[in-house]
Amino acid sequence: MPKPNLEIVTSRRPGELNEAQQRRLAITCKYIDKLLNSVEHALHSASSLSPFPRYVVDVTPAQTRVLEDHIRKIRSQLLRALDWQHMRPEPAEIPVTRAITTDLAFVDIAIEELRPSYMRGSGAVPDDAVEELNGVVHELRSLVLGMDRYVRQELGVNLESRLRKLETTGYDVALLRLIEELVTRHGLVEFRARIESLAARLEDNNLEVALFGRVSSGKSSLLNALLSTNVLPVGINPITAVPTKLFYGPTLRAAVAFGTGTEEIVTIEELSKLVTEQGNPGNLRNVVRAVVEVPSPRLKQGIVLVDTPGLGSLARRGAAETLAYLPSCDLALLLIDAGTALNDEDIGTLRLLYEGGIPAIVLLSKADLLASGDLHQATHYIQEQLRAELGLDMAVHAVSSLPDRSVLLDHFFERELLPRFEQARSLRNASIARKIGALRDAIAAALAAILEQTKRRGQEAPTDLHESEEQLRLITGEIGEQRSILSHAFFRLAEMPQAILSEAADSAVAWFADTKNSHLTSMQLSEWLHEAIWKAMARNLEETRAVCQRAIFTLQTVAQEMGRTDVPSPDEIESLLRDVPRFELAALPENINLAGWTILGQRFLRHKVRSSLEGSVGELLKQELHLYGQALSRWSEQFVSKIVLFVNSYASAYRVQLHRIAGTSSDTVDAPQLEKDLSLLKTWAPDERTEMRDMIVRGA
Repeated sequence: MPKPNLEIVTSRRPGELNEAQQRRLAITCKYIDKLLNSVEHALHSASSLSPFPRYVVDVTPAQTRVLEDHIRKIRSQLLRALDWQHMRPEPAEIPVTRAITTDLAFVDIAIEELRPSYMRGSGAVPDDAVEELNGVVHELRSLVLGMDRYVRQELGVNLESRLRKLETTGYDVALLRLIEELVTRHGLVEFRARIESLAARLEDNNLEVALFGRVSSGKSSLLNALLSTNVLPVGINPITAVPTKLFYGPTLRAAVAFGTGTEEIVTIEELSKLVTEQGNPGNLRNVVRAVVEVPSPRLKQGIVLVDTPGLGSLARRGAAETLAYLPSCDLALLLIDAGTALNDEDIGTLRLLYEGGIPAIVLLSKADLLASGDLHQATHYIQEQLRAELGLDMAVHAVSSLPDRSVLLDHFFERELLPRFEQARSLRNASIARKIGALRDAIAAALAAILEQTKRRGQEAPTDLHESEEQLRLITGEIGEQRSILSHAFFRLAEMPQAILSEAADSAVAWFADTKNSHLTSMQLSEWLHEAIWKAMARNLEETRAVCQRAIFTLQTVAQEMGRTDVPSPDEIESLLRDVPRFELAALPENINLAGWTILGQRFLRHKVRSSLEGSVGELLKQELHLYGQALSRWSEQFVSKIVLFVNSYASAYRVQLHRIAGTSSDTVDAPQLEKDLSLLKTWAPDERTEMRDMIVRGA
């Protein structure tokens, strides 16, 4: 017999709605509040700075206050309606920063769709408008990225607190803090990137010392001895594409960065496997950088030691383009093995260092192999060679990694490295002081322009101001386009192993035509392959360098026309072009003997060389070019981001001042406060720091 259906009756309080009805009540109250928010927005639209107003405000301030009273009463009644059902409004769940970054992402998408390639959907973009349209896109994008960067980074640790921590380092930081306060007070956001850059430079109190040398010159052993540690592997060939930086840290700790953009904390044993040819053949793990923290007193003052890749055949070429392969460092140490003589690679390395503006010291390593008399003779001989080859008078310091000869290494550290560290710190501080002084002048000019704007409102902007703005727009677009230009170029490089083989074969045939030597060694063939790859990449880098130089020249020209002293330096561009990933073929091609083929002519010789290279390293070249193209694309993304930020930190400030001079800025002006701040900035002096800080706090 079936059981009867039983109706489940739940208990309810008198006057209580069911769950669905309560949910509808809550949703309706929330929707009403949303509409009231829209009413408030309409009432206050008159105070909005939007250049695209939606409403004509036809109510007086007094009427607005009455309407706001009505809104408050409606909201109060909404709360009472919920309270009747023993309900409360749900707490907020979305952080404001998340809402801002989400909206900025959609803003960025909208900006992207202004590109000429998207605009063609509305008709062909005129040729004479393409470059400026790109400029408009990148101008807008730089501003959005600046806002996004501020939300994601500075809100966590604000710039003012960072400067307060740095203030004990010197009065220039106090001036920079004053500048930051005035920039914040008067809404001069265009200068924040420059202040951020100077703060980061002040926080970086390091002297980076890079060690160069041939394979087995004793770099790793010497670094271990200098720091009284065994952190770096010795006795095996390191991967030439992976530099290892050693910083001071309270405990021994290592980390590696991969080409995918990820980082991993690793043990010292794991580090050895990742940065050596034995543990990571051909760098199949795609390691791009290794960092080790070492609790050594010799690093505590801010010295960073870098075990660099050998320059190898690059140094022998001596081409200026290979400067891009040099690391960004303050000082270079070139190690020459006492058991060998100075050779072309050593000479080429020193030449590259000096062409790159990097001071160098020559060390005669493994000095324990020589008797004292022979040691003096060896150092004197190297000095004479350097004078003859490079025209340099350089001291050569003998060092050894053996414990019983540690006095040589200690002497070098105390007599050479420490004094240079102090000198470098003084030079860096002087450079920062000059930049802060130039920034003060720029801020003062901006404040003066704001005051002048109040007198010039309604006047027509001078023609040269429009021309200057056009110039800034064009370079902003050209710099911004480098991201896609380089990315496409490096993608093509990864897809051209056949062209690389052909060019290497052409080099081999040309060499044979000059020398009549029919025996091509694996080292020669490897160098021709590397040269072909470098030429393909160098063309793109040279074009990018030319674009950057044009941008710097334009910024300098506009600054001069505006009477500004804060101008960028071309040297800063060159420093950003360093650290280009290097290509290294994991295996050497086989030797080729052209004897017997020479009578068939150059066409057949070229075919012979090319087919031999294809057979011995063709597949490997294809794989490694693909990985290299990816590494270059990642590097170019970081490089272009840095150069865009650098150029825009000046262009944005110039552009805003042009708007103020032209009277087109919509900034509100508190003229009395601005005049006080301008006077304070112009007359600021080191002994006024305490008074200045008090005035800032009071807003005086």
